[in-house]
Amino acid sequence: MPPGEPAVAPSDRKRPAAKRPAAKKTERERSPEPDTDALWEALPQFAVNERALERNLVITAGRRDPAHAAFDILRARIVKAMQERGWRRLGITSPGPGVGKSFTSINLAVTLSRYDNARTMLIEADLRRPGLGRYLGLQAEGSTAAFLRGEAPAEDFFHRPGPNRLHIGRNLAVGLNGKVEPFASELFQQPRTGAVLDDLSARYRPDLMLFDLPPALAQDDVIALAPHFDCVLLVIGGDRTDAGEVRETQRRLGEDTPVVGVVLNKGDTLHAQHYGY
Repeated sequence: MPPGEPAVAPSDRKRPAAKRPAAKKTERERSPEPDTDALWEALPQFAVNERALERNLVITAGRRDPAHAAFDILRARIVKAMQERGWRRLGITSPGPGVGKSFTSINLAVTLSRYDNARTMLIEADLRRPGLGRYLGLQAEGSTAAFLRGEAPAEDFFHRPGPNRLHIGRNLAVGLNGKVEPFASELFQQPRTGAVLDDLSARYRPDLMLFDLPPALAQDDVIALAPHFDCVLLVIGGDRTDAGEVRETQRRLGEDTPVVGVVLNKGDTLHAQHYGY
């Protein structure tokens, strides 16, 4: 023992205070839960153009055409099938152009909006020939590509229907594309696309997310985006689509992308002559 140092029994020595382990942060502390209701309420609105909806055959809006009942049945079957499997993201496509995939997308979205407990987001994912806004009588100013790149926030890209006499629900948010994107397939394959869609799901918590896709046989866009949706609704034209095209569409989608249903439609005569692929 060095001279002058008092003898201290080991048990009398002061031990350094033990560091208390840092309390683990709860999931809520690490990532505060978003106020989903507030986010939906903050989305901008668009004016519902009743004449445009009727003129453009959005038959589920006015419900005067008896054919609207077919979409109500489709709505019920789609919701049931997806809930049973835990699916939330639905791609809507067709083998070729002009058979009514966008007609089906917008009519399904409108009838889904009347489910009070089902928030629905419709994303225009046809980036080469956008035209979904015309069904609503709107001039699309947004850009799906900019949204998927993270350049445009969801609160600028999505719009909800404003007050209307047609009872189109406020549980619907529509993201319209007004700009052609020639490199759509490459964009869909970027990791950023998946991150943006996952963030959208986490913040807004839609019960259903619909993608109005391009025709499956036109380009490889549908294949590129396929990892980001759970299943496909296939629209075929009774006077335009043959069995070989249907088989080829299913082959391209592969077994990892199940077809949740098939819609037989006479054909989309509204914009078919302007639909160039």
